[in-house]
Amino acid sequence: MKYFNFHKRCLLLICVLTFSKGIFAQIDSKDWVYEYSNGKKYAVHIAQAGNTLWGIHTTYNVPVEDIVAANPGIEKGVKEGFRYLIPLGGADMKVQSGTIVREHTVEKGETAFSIAKKYNSSVDDLLKYNPGIDKGLKIGQVLKVIIAPNAETVPPKQVEKPAVSVPSVTFTDTVLVYEVKAGETLYTISKRFMVPVNELQKFNNLKSTNIKTGDILRIPLKKENVKQVPIREVKPQEEVRKVDEELIFKSKAKYNIAVLLSFGLNDKSGNSALKNLATEFYMGVELAADSLEKLGFDATIKVIDIPLDSIGIMKVLNTAEMKGMDLIFGPLVPQSADVVGRWCGQQKIRMICPSACNSSLLKSNPYIYASVTTDMTQQEILAKYTIDQFKTAQVVLINPGNSKDQELFDAYRKRFIELSKKNGNIKLIEAKLSDFTTFIRKSGESVVVFPSRDKGNVISFINNLHKAVGKSPNADVTVLGVKEWGGFDDISGYYKTKYKITWASSSDLNYSLPDTQTLLRLYRKKYRADMNKAGAHGFDVFYYFTRTLLMKEEVPGEVINAFNLKTAAPGGGYENQSCFILRHEDYELIRVGVFYE
Repeated sequence: MKYFNFHKRCLLLICVLTFSKGIFAQIDSKDWVYEYSNGKKYAVHIAQAGNTLWGIHTTYNVPVEDIVAANPGIEKGVKEGFRYLIPLGGADMKVQSGTIVREHTVEKGETAFSIAKKYNSSVDDLLKYNPGIDKGLKIGQVLKVIIAPNAETVPPKQVEKPAVSVPSVTFTDTVLVYEVKAGETLYTISKRFMVPVNELQKFNNLKSTNIKTGDILRIPLKKENVKQVPIREVKPQEEVRKVDEELIFKSKAKYNIAVLLSFGLNDKSGNSALKNLATEFYMGVELAADSLEKLGFDATIKVIDIPLDSIGIMKVLNTAEMKGMDLIFGPLVPQSADVVGRWCGQQKIRMICPSACNSSLLKSNPYIYASVTTDMTQQEILAKYTIDQFKTAQVVLINPGNSKDQELFDAYRKRFIELSKKNGNIKLIEAKLSDFTTFIRKSGESVVVFPSRDKGNVISFINNLHKAVGKSPNADVTVLGVKEWGGFDDISGYYKTKYKITWASSSDLNYSLPDTQTLLRLYRKKYRADMNKAGAHGFDVFYYFTRTLLMKEEVPGEVINAFNLKTAAPGGGYENQSCFILRHEDYELIRVGVFYE
């Protein structure tokens, strides 16, 4: 495709992506949500810890008396999590009281239908409240969109008992002496106390926005004479891991991140599949960087074409620039990841393994994060799923009989027995490929587990199973396998559906889900191409770990992954301990759910 040729030319040198966010208002008016009531228009404000009546007054430029009149009790102190209505004057359109509206700025490629669908609204409402758009939309045009009640997470208005009269509120200047807590930035503090970042910088003689834990800031506030605004410590959001002080990321104004991928730009005889994988993964990373930029994240991201040999890798790593990295993603090849991981452990630099890595890399190396659930962990989770879902079934575990799959068999067997002891001693029958059919119930439910990655053995197993079950029409059989079966085209859709073939997988790209569709639209808009698993995985990995580890913010969910990081062993690295259970049903592979070890 045309894009790939251009994209690869851009990668002939080390790619450097930089982005920064300037000083901006505490609440961007483009993000305001409005509510119409009794012919008046209100902005909806959800209070955060540290918000004050003065801050709301200055942010929305609305008289204090009007705010108090609309929200009785607010003069006694702004309460975290409460929803306040800020009066903005007469309604600019006739709508039913209680209607919630958002203003949307039209972007390139958007239609009335796509905008209505985005907000769970209707085209009829768009036409009704935006006359003239039936003749066409213009980029930059601002539309009023009616928000359905269940489409916007806006808590109901909470107020004190109505006051008999509106109190007179006056303010006095005050200065709060504040100690910076772990994970806080100048922006989060400015947002909390509703004081602009540039004002905080000027008041504290700061040359930059860079602050650290323990710094003392002087914060100019306006204090209501009714009651002083309570100042309490904001507990930092729970991190992806609980570690000692040495392993906690120090907040910085700007970070340095490296993405190590093997594009093979100087190796014409290299692995084309690996080159394509690296390119697709990078496209997802770039899309995630765009999203993080919009959140105000500031970083320099270096995308490096890393060689496959250990000597070449060490030449890349042993530079002053690499030793100054805050976070490293990659490589995709396990052998290369081993080399980089050991170096990161020595340099005390966090490394994210975006693909399957050797479990030995996690031992005694707390700087490693394995984003992909190992095959053994997937079998352990599959055993847990069996215990939870098939308590009355006959469970038959087949030993594949080869060394390559023995670890999968052992992982499933060990975990099943451990959980069985806690859940009524569910019986596990161990069988061989040559005799497993004798244990299948002729009438009733049976679960047959065959943890094998050998295509020939799997096809033989399916054929033997079908011959046996064909003689027992009342048999109800569910087959549990491994994710590699998804690439075995020799297994017909009929067999997959008849035996409800199920497996555990660390990822699932489901195009029918809303989050996937949203990312797909962004991907197509940016690249004019369809997104595959590598691209979606690149987005998830870079977005999740950057936002969780560096920005110290929770990520509501992933697109293709489910991240739940836990230490593999005391003093060791962190492994993803969750995966999807996927099952064939009506000739489709459906997501049963996310399960955790």
